[in-house]
Amino acid sequence: MPFFRNLPLSRKILLGIVPLFLFFISISVLIQNRFQEREMMEQAQTSADTYAEIIRESLVSMMISNQEVDSTFLDRVNAVPQFDTLKILVNNLRLREELKTPDRLARLEKKSLDQAPRDEIQKRVLAGGQPVFMREGDHFRGVIPFNATKVCQRCHAVPVGYTLGATDLSISFERVSRAATGNWQRSLIIFLIFTVLVITAATVLFTRFVSRPVYRLVGAANAISRGDLDHVIPDTGVEYRPGERAAGDEIAFLAARFGDMRQSLKEKIDQLDHANKTLLERNREVEDALARLRRAQEDLVLSERLAVTGKLTAQLSHEVNNPIHNIQSLLASAQPKVEAGSKVHELITVALEEVSRMAKLTRSMLDLYRGSTAQIEQDPVDVLGMLEEVLRMYEEPLVRHGIQIMLRPDGPLPPVRGSRDKLKQVMLNLINNARDAMPEGGSITLRAWTGDGAVWIEVADSGSGIAPEHLGRVFDAFFTTKKEVSGVGLGLSVSYGIIQQHGGTIAVRSTQGKGTVFTIKLSAVTGEIHEQRTRHS
Repeated sequence: MPFFRNLPLSRKILLGIVPLFLFFISISVLIQNRFQEREMMEQAQTSADTYAEIIRESLVSMMISNQEVDSTFLDRVNAVPQFDTLKILVNNLRLREELKTPDRLARLEKKSLDQAPRDEIQKRVLAGGQPVFMREGDHFRGVIPFNATKVCQRCHAVPVGYTLGATDLSISFERVSRAATGNWQRSLIIFLIFTVLVITAATVLFTRFVSRPVYRLVGAANAISRGDLDHVIPDTGVEYRPGERAAGDEIAFLAARFGDMRQSLKEKIDQLDHANKTLLERNREVEDALARLRRAQEDLVLSERLAVTGKLTAQLSHEVNNPIHNIQSLLASAQPKVEAGSKVHELITVALEEVSRMAKLTRSMLDLYRGSTAQIEQDPVDVLGMLEEVLRMYEEPLVRHGIQIMLRPDGPLPPVRGSRDKLKQVMLNLINNARDAMPEGGSITLRAWTGDGAVWIEVADSGSGIAPEHLGRVFDAFFTTKKEVSGVGLGLSVSYGIIQQHGGTIAVRSTQGKGTVFTIKLSAVTGEIHEQRTRHS
């Protein structure tokens, strides 16, 4: 005791504080051992919840912006150093129908296989939508579900609360404990050197006024760099006004300005996303309008071309029709008066055939003009009955040419209003063209169905097809691609005019070497349905 009594006061204080400090440190170690495990569990659970929420918000943001998840994002998530293992599980995502594309469905199938639940815990979380936290040896494990919100329904056809997926992560207690022990040892050394009061005061002040605000800023910067613009920095009580000196310290001022910058950036990105969506919608509307305008312009040009051609040919046909009929009558009268089998009788027969062909040509030319100006009948026409009548007329002649013709209606059909004879003429012209395109034989298929308030008729053949450069002229008068002189190129022009008179449309598509398809659309008469009977030849 004399030795202690003779020591300076400063050393006495030091010798009195150090044992007391060591005693409290020992007590703290014992207490810490009791609560360390609980704290580690709570910290691990908080960390797991935080990272799971960040991952969920990032996935939602990517789906809203791009309607798909960036593959590199999953790689970055798996590389997070805070966790020993981190996996993202995928449940049945149920994409909305308008988002389903072959490429997206293929990626979704691969993702479902790669990220499917492997054990009972994962399956239970995906089925029940409740998180599970547990300790497995020296590791903490958390499986946190991603439950759907109203925002998720933009891409997924699921109810609110449906579990789209989950995060399965693992943290090593050994690594956390080792880091905590190292911090404790460093704090003890500093305390022994600079005394308990100085270290405690400095630590408290530094932690409260410097470390925590800086940590919040760093965490906010990391969150924003990952795309989480909804990360909010706690209010520091500082309000910035331009031209005035900021209240509080520099860190509080920096935090306030950082929060303003984050909010401004978020608003600008939201405005940009909205502008992009609006621009895409306007572009689609303009493209649709241009497509309709092009179709209307093509129909108008073709109609005007047919009208001018028809009027010109009608005038010419009218002038030559009477002389041709007179010649035809004279030849028909003279033929019986000449001895059969004589040279004169043969010449008269040839002349009569040629004059008859010319008369047929003039009638076709007159029909082209009359078809665009004359009023047609407005009677209900049984489309199936008309097609079956055409089939009966052509079945046997086509079979002799090695051509198979088939009628395949799809369900019941309503009638159309118009002229049965005119529509039959259209079908005969299309079948004649199909026959001429298949000199070696083939098949003709007649289909009929209803949809969008109209009756659709399709005539498809397996012939040689039409060259792409000729598709735009097939409905022009006097245009033909037939190698042999079997017509004058008026059949499709007359057919086009008849369909126009009925208020319908006729279109053609063709592939060389595979065949041609003509599609007719006619307005249906409501209130009456004719049952279809399928017939194959």
